Amino acid sequence: MNSECDTVLTQPDSFGRHWVYPSEAQVRSHAKGRFPPVIWLICLWFVCVGGLEIVLGSSASLLRLAYGLLLFAAGAGLVVRNRLAYLVALFLPLIFLIRFFIQAAGFGTIVISPGQYYDLINALVTVVVCFYMFEGDRPNFIFRRRYRSYRAESEL
Repeated sequence: MNSECDTVLTQPDSFGRHWVYPSEAQVRSHAKGRFPPVIWLICLWFVCVGGLEIVLGSSASLLRLAYGLLLFAAGAGLVVRNRLAYLVALFLPLIFLIRFFIQAAGFGTIVISPGQYYDLINALVTVVVCFYMFEGDRPNFIFRRRYRSYRAESEL
């Protein structure tokens, strides 16, 4: 079967962008379908922070332990290009933002705990990682199996 027939140009999305959807085999065989160092760092960040949350959660709470397991699984799933892991990687780390703002607003004291620094750094990394994973050309091509079609936009 011709693999070029698997490529589909769709209607514009809600932002007016046109996307081309190649097959998974085309993505894996293309040079841009390989992980750049940035995505490897993101996968490593998920695995390391998930492991740390597992260690901290094993003595603190069952909820934090489950959160660590999900982060670890998201990092491992990104390495094998799992789409569900991509969605988890976009939305699950937002808990760091929620946890940071709860701690920052809830205490009302001048004393800052090391846990707040940990959540602040993870919240900042989360914002950058989520923006890159959602808007970046490489992550869209690798995980969502799509790339922007500028030709279709210029023909309008």
